[in-house]
Amino acid sequence: MPTKINVCLNASCSSYGAQSLVRDIEELANGECDVEEWGCLGRCGKGPNVELAFSSGEKRIVEGVVDWKNTLALVRDEAECEVPSKVKKLCKMKYEIRRAEDPAKRNEKLQKAFDFLGGEDTTAAAAEPMLLGSLLILRSKALLKDQLADALKDAQKAAELAPTWAQSQLALAAALEASGRAGDGAKALKAALDIGKGINKASVKRALTRLERKAKEEPVAPVAAEATGAGTSPAAAASPKKKPTAKKASAPKDKAKKDPKVDSKDKKLAKAAEPVAPAPVEEEILPDFLEWKIDSVRILNHDCISILLKSGDMKSIARQPDAGNAWHIDILKEGEMGNDLKRSYTPVSSAQEYKEGTLDLMIKVYPKGKMTPYLAGLRPGSGVLVSAPVRTLDPAEYPGLVMIAGGSAVTIAIQMCQAVLSHHSGGVAVHLALCNKTAADVLYQDVFEGMLEKFPSFHVTHCISSGSVPVPDSPPGRAKWQSGRINASTLSVAELNLRGVVSGPMGLCQAAVDLWAELGRKADDLAVLDELPPPGTASVSPETPVAAKVAANIVEESPLPQQETMQPQATASVTKAKLPSPRGPFGFNIFCSIFEPFACRGRAIDKDDAEGPAVRASAG
Repeated sequence: MPTKINVCLNASCSSYGAQSLVRDIEELANGECDVEEWGCLGRCGKGPNVELAFSSGEKRIVEGVVDWKNTLALVRDEAECEVPSKVKKLCKMKYEIRRAEDPAKRNEKLQKAFDFLGGEDTTAAAAEPMLLGSLLILRSKALLKDQLADALKDAQKAAELAPTWAQSQLALAAALEASGRAGDGAKALKAALDIGKGINKASVKRALTRLERKAKEEPVAPVAAEATGAGTSPAAAASPKKKPTAKKASAPKDKAKKDPKVDSKDKKLAKAAEPVAPAPVEEEILPDFLEWKIDSVRILNHDCISILLKSGDMKSIARQPDAGNAWHIDILKEGEMGNDLKRSYTPVSSAQEYKEGTLDLMIKVYPKGKMTPYLAGLRPGSGVLVSAPVRTLDPAEYPGLVMIAGGSAVTIAIQMCQAVLSHHSGGVAVHLALCNKTAADVLYQDVFEGMLEKFPSFHVTHCISSGSVPVPDSPPGRAKWQSGRINASTLSVAELNLRGVVSGPMGLCQAAVDLWAELGRKADDLAVLDELPPPGTASVSPETPVAAKVAANIVEESPLPQQETMQPQATASVTKAKLPSPRGPFGFNIFCSIFEPFACRGRAIDKDDAEGPAVRASAG
């Protein structure tokens, strides 16, 4: 049995619902082993990914935990945890509740779960306090927007039933903040940090700082501690009150008078002889986001801008983990009650420039987006919250590369091609097919021309689907221009043994998958970094209009997960979940949009990211 189960909550895995999965696993494990919110496990696009850490030092990664059967098999078979029948049945109900999109159906499922436990009375609470508390947390989150008083009541009861469970304190903090009691909410967050298990401490610490700042702006109102459910430590809340004890009869005092000078000297000597207890060392929690300042903003074309960020906090940057040369960062826009807005972007600048305090981002602005209009409205001097670097792919795993990118996926194309060429000292073949609507949409041509001159084994083909292309015959060694969308002949020039990566709009990703199979290449050799059309929908071309995508039932909206800080990446064996994913030929996509604390559906990206994944600079 593993001593710990680490659930990746990085952007790729969270787009599949890892935010809900970590709670499913924690409740199924039922205290038999620790379940932790974790960072990237280096298997982006194949998630949700879960790491099993054993006391022997062995680590094993299980990929593709995508449904209830996979989840149960992970805990019961892979982790060898005993799952009682009652726990299993209730956990299955909660699995469905967390993923129910219709409020009426969700409420109906919740009520069935309460009935299964025997109701909410004191008998049920005494018999199954943790199980009942978990249901109250789910209902509290569901009621936060429309029935705040009931949401707070449920959260308070959950904290009373399970005071040593961090999730009950987090739910209480959210309800208290929504009720205008940020100070009490901060106390609940402190209690969660004191518990320390099953949470991302850096994320909670950041939320605590925000609530403490908010509490200073609130009017002071006396509130009884019993009414908040917070303010006392979880251990104190769980323990019964001590009864007053009778005072012991004091011994008769010695009537003989003592010399006050001698007595004082004896006391000083006795005090000096007492051992001095070491001061408690507070755990250092590294921030998950650092504030960078906008240095300049440039317009690149009709819908893309370049934002140059600078940071002077070199000490904190130096302590961040090394993500290699194929990486991305997250940008955070803080919101209330955990509703933070987060997007991932692949920088144009290098990893070394990041370490020196410079970050160059290309942003494609979507007028109706949630993040990009905010970023486009910032001016030099404005602060932007930026995460530590997160590894996207490992160039060492690519002894040669076929890179297929669409539009503003140009940033990941630049980075991945440079990383593979540099890692192998330019001695491997790298073929890039860069797809755009018009020649005017092609960005960073100077960068590619420089790479073509530096690396003879680098090849670029621009696929232009609309409008004219530059001169038909480019000079030798320069980029080639092709009129029309990517096709089999575009990819047939690349060696069959090369692995591939595709990033771009949904239609382009599906076209790349189809062409890859048509050319007889191995499916496992193509990493798809973006959403594929759901199975059973009509085929979508690389540039299908949004209206046609809606007609094809391709929904472009879903919640963005909370991005977690990376943990040190260790070498581990990898197994796939026993049941295949229902999402397309490879069963993986990457990065979604807005996080909703109640349910992460992990479906498709919203219009803010409709042109590509959040890992790219194009994401909204």
